[in-house]
Amino acid sequence: MAAIGMALHPAPAAEPEEDSVAGDEGSVVQDLDEIVVVGTRTEQRWIDASGTTLRADQEELLRTGSQDLSGFAKYDPTVTLPFDFGSGDGAFAYGQSGYGSINIRGAEGNRIAIELDGVRQPPQYVSTSFDMGSGDGAGGIGRDYFDPAMFDLVEVLKGGASALYGSDALGGVVAFSTPEPESILKGKDHGALLRTQYFSVNESIAGQVGGAVKKGNTSVMFLYAGRHGEETANNGVEPPNPMDFTSHSALVKAEHAMGDHLFKLALEVFDREASTDVRSAVVSDFPVFTDYVYNDQFLERQRASLKWIYTPQAGLVDHLDTHLYWQHAGSRSDNDSASKPLVIGGIPFPGTERTRQQRITFDTDIVGLSSVARRDFGSEAEVLHSAMAGVDFSLETSENKYTRRDSSSPDESNRTAFAPTDTTRVGFFLQDEIKIHRQFFITPGLRLDWQGINPNPNQAYLDRLDDLALFAQEPPSDYENFSLSPRLNLAWKPVEYVQWYGTYAHGVRNPSAEELSMIFDHPTSGGGEGTVTVPNPSLKEEESDAFELGMKTEGSAGRFQASVFYTHYRNFIENGVGTDQFNDLNQEYVTTVNRGEAEIYGFELGGMYQLGHAWAKAEGWQVGAATGKTIGNNLTDDVPLNTIEPWKTVGFVGYEDPDGRYGARLTGTYVAKVERVDDTTNQSTFFRPPAWFTLDLAAWWQPTETLAIHAGFNNILDEKYWQWGSVRRGNGHLGGDGTTDRSTAPGRNFSLSVTKTF
Repeated sequence: MAAIGMALHPAPAAEPEEDSVAGDEGSVVQDLDEIVVVGTRTEQRWIDASGTTLRADQEELLRTGSQDLSGFAKYDPTVTLPFDFGSGDGAFAYGQSGYGSINIRGAEGNRIAIELDGVRQPPQYVSTSFDMGSGDGAGGIGRDYFDPAMFDLVEVLKGGASALYGSDALGGVVAFSTPEPESILKGKDHGALLRTQYFSVNESIAGQVGGAVKKGNTSVMFLYAGRHGEETANNGVEPPNPMDFTSHSALVKAEHAMGDHLFKLALEVFDREASTDVRSAVVSDFPVFTDYVYNDQFLERQRASLKWIYTPQAGLVDHLDTHLYWQHAGSRSDNDSASKPLVIGGIPFPGTERTRQQRITFDTDIVGLSSVARRDFGSEAEVLHSAMAGVDFSLETSENKYTRRDSSSPDESNRTAFAPTDTTRVGFFLQDEIKIHRQFFITPGLRLDWQGINPNPNQAYLDRLDDLALFAQEPPSDYENFSLSPRLNLAWKPVEYVQWYGTYAHGVRNPSAEELSMIFDHPTSGGGEGTVTVPNPSLKEEESDAFELGMKTEGSAGRFQASVFYTHYRNFIENGVGTDQFNDLNQEYVTTVNRGEAEIYGFELGGMYQLGHAWAKAEGWQVGAATGKTIGNNLTDDVPLNTIEPWKTVGFVGYEDPDGRYGARLTGTYVAKVERVDDTTNQSTFFRPPAWFTLDLAAWWQPTETLAIHAGFNNILDEKYWQWGSVRRGNGHLGGDGTTDRSTAPGRNFSLSVTKTF
């Protein structure tokens, strides 16, 4: 490893301002001396930050042709976004499509904390999903409330991070950031942005327009992004279900500096509407409806926040960052289905036709306050402390409604799936990075969290308890929990451009409001009598202990990182666990329990090398690669974890003009076949996707300082393949064996983006 470091930086040299890498595990364009924040909640150079992170800024998203939420992780070997093409199940109202989760080293769903500009994002809801037992399905839209055009930076911290981010950071953190006024101003008093994009994969057109002005110490920015498209294409003989979608996103930010004080205001609105003709449900193996199934999805999110940043010239603290925020997020799924009359001998029987209209809504509101203080003290040459203390407070309210009108049964005004609930979170954390002689780094951290979950059962929920005769089930009670989350980083830098590190982090995830009071009746399933989900108020927190050892090196010739990791999970919360108790209709009662113990381990390595460093004629040429393999075991049942993605390797060769006018990159991605699968979570045997290889070409050209063109040609070889994350998401009653050509990944496609700045 030391030899690698010497090869990348054999002697002191002036480093270029910009460099590229196939990943600190997978990203496409990286800056030397780039700043990362997510790993310590403080700004640090990549070479100084212990642990494994993924970083993608707006330029990288443009160069990779990102048209949806998954773009930031396209070439990362251990971060994926499972995509649901839409259930082929006849009861499609329970299914959704799109990105329901973010998977980091096999952990996903509510085990991953997601923030946008420091605001906690809504949880994934599972109560109305048929495959909730495996943790892969979402009854709501999942966690995709974003337009990627609004991302200025995406950072991912892999592994437990509860010491910094509290509950739900059991498996990692994804932090999205939106642009600031300076992103458009670029040192001027006024500026503007105009961008248009086309993506053939879903025939979508996206546009972005914005502007910013600065007068004295005040800056104001407005940014709008709109998008319209169709269903995501596949590469099979069965076409995907027809879909149309439209989204709108608007962001206003204002800043005002006053001496040592900086005030920042942010206002944001987002909405997306998608309409699907679910033809696959009509011809499925479980045809509940034989005429048509239509599904409409509506998403909305609004937020307002105010930041106060205080940097006194002298005082008790060097930096104080206080953030007050409010956010509402809601999703609605409308389903309209019908069956034709039963025909026997060519004669239709009156009264045998059937219609159903169904609406499912989830709403999450949060108001919060956080404040973080930082102070450096000591001697840079001997022992320097960079101390940080912070407090987080938030109050989250969540509720759901479920109405149904069915011609074959009485109308149900509210089949609510869980009780309206208030969730209060209070956290206090400390961290101190101790630098000893600029070579040894010790960073202990500790967080204390209190979480209170207070269900407020409404009459609709209480009626559901009575109607389903849940063996005298009592209404859900309050939940309270204190948790301690320690963290320790140890690092050694024998020279400035090499770091060896070891990290330990304890992670926690409290049960969600939904899991504590979940109630739902599932209809018959492939010949069975169906199930009834009952609440379990006795749930306790999940826990993880994550360890990682690694090294990283960075120099004028490039960058390299290698790491091994191991995480042990306890008290896994599992949904849909049978109780061996049945009601009068022979439906089994299932519930949510703490019963799982699991382990996830593996390795990652990746790097990039500037060929011009060794051969002057090759200046501008780069090669790089990244690979990562994860193995997961359910230790309770001695079976594999289905959330583990197969081994993935990425390699590239590229050229960037030394003057920054143009560049291109050819990237190959190889994913091994799926072998380790637990079929007990499925109706029958899962389909195992074979290995696959894709080749992508990305190019960019900046003919003038204010005009940039980006183009991408994806899956050049037109490879037909399945992504495991899509296969295992179920198909409802059909299970993973219902996988067909309809759920293949997209074939050959291209994208084009033109950006004009003023």
